[in-house]
Formats: sequence, C-alpha cells, structure tokens
Amino acid sequence: MMSESTSLIEMRSVRKSFGETEVLKGIDLDVASGEVLCLIGPSGSGKSTLLRCVNLLERLDSGYIKVDGSYVGCVVKDRRLHEASERDIALFRRQVGMVFQHFNLFQHLTALENVAIGQRTVLRRPESESVARARTALELVGMSRHENSLPRQLSGGQQQRVAIARSLAMDPKVMLFDEPTSALDPELVGEVLSVMREVARAGMTMVVVTHEMRFAGEVGDRVAFMDQGAIVEVGPAEATVSDPVNDRTRAFLRHVQGPSRTSGSRR
Repeated sequence: MMSESTSLIEMRSVRKSFGETEVLKGIDLDVASGEVLCLIGPSGSGKSTLLRCVNLLERLDSGYIKVDGSYVGCVVKDRRLHEASERDIALFRRQVGMVFQHFNLFQHLTALENVAIGQRTVLRRPESESVARARTALELVGMSRHENSLPRQLSGGQQQRVAIARSLAMDPKVMLFDEPTSALDPELVGEVLSVMREVARAGMTMVVVTHEMRFAGEVGDRVAFMDQGAIVEVGPAEATVSDPVNDRTRAFLRHVQGPSRTSGSRR
C-alpha cells in the first residue's frame, strides 16, 4: 500500500451493495500519479462497480474514495464531511474521464463534434478552442482523417478511439476504462489497445478493467485481481500475470490464458 503523499486515487474500506447483495466488500487500494493499474477478475467480481464508484456513477455505502486529495461525493465544510451538491459533482467529474464498453457517441454528430461538445457545455471553452483541442485529441488516437464521419460510418474500433479522444480532450487527471475492447470484434481490439498504450506512455493515470491479460502484463504497472467483491492479490503487472502468488489468481489466469501461460511455480 502506497503512502497518501504519492496516491492520486485513495480507496479505504469501500463497500457497496445492491439490495442484499454486497458487491464491494471493504476495498483498500491506491493508484499513484502516472500509474496504470489493471483490474482483472471473473465477471461479477465488482471491478466495474468499483470504477463507477470512482466516477460517482454509484454512491458508496461506506468507506471513502479520494481523487487528488478530494473526497468523491463529499465536500469538507466547517471541518465536517457533507454530501456533494450537483454542482460539486459536475466539477469533480471534470477530473475523471471514463471510457465504457459501448461507445456512447451522439449518433447525429460527427467525430469532431462528439469530441468538442463536452468541452463547450461542461468546460465552457470557446468553440474555436474546443475544436482545436478536439482535433489534437483525434490526432492522438489516429482519427484525424475521420473527423467529419458520423458514428454509423465508423467501425467499432474507430468509434471507441473517438470515445477515448472525447475523454482526453477534457484534460482529466485520471482515465477509467471499463472493458473498452469487450464489445469489439477480435480484429479491432488491437487498434484500441494500441491507443491506450500511447495514452499510458504520455503519463496519464489509468485504471483499466480488462480481460486482455497480455495488455495488463505489458502496459500495466500493477495488476489487482478481484474476486467476489474483494481484492485478492495486488502486485507488479508482469510478475502477477505470469506467476501470481494467490491460488485463486492462478486458477483464474489458467482459465483465461490456458495452462501454458502461467508458470504455476508457486505452491
């Protein structure tokens, strides 16, 4: 566990239930500035819910999350925590970009307009500035020549790259990726992962829910394995993916990679 002084994201005793089902069971986790943390684990283990809590799409039942020293969903007034107002939440969300499984693009807007619109409506940037920033973001993800295309004219991989550009154009402190390749045809996965590699190389702090173990091992700084709402194992990415310590982690990786991809040397 990292010290608070180096943590851009800090989670302590995070709990979340839906009805009587406890989805997050006391999560303690930190993410350093500039770090790429990959969350892996079976479906239903709580990975996506944890991301949604960081971005305030879900409210915690107990515990807390901080992003860059500020409580998620709360503000400090008179030395006490108070529930954040809608204005406070809107201000907070400017700091956290999120890329979903499905692209959530406006179907009637071009790629350029999709990337520019949030800057104008949320950040209140002038149109000329928002368009210039949108073009820079589209260039970063290799979509400059498609700036005038509507989403229906783009492949799934291209649409996801526009979605990444849209988040980057908002200049967030943190980028959250919720299985960004799971809705793509296999031949389109590589182009999105390549863009994510470039974003990581640029120094963006990233938390990535993924089933792409090769990506997690190569691009991640650390990997956290979740199961049944708990963090089972956290460690250096390459070592954790290739030779995990925990038996449950090893069994999961053997299932998704095949027995030849995990050493199984630990007993």
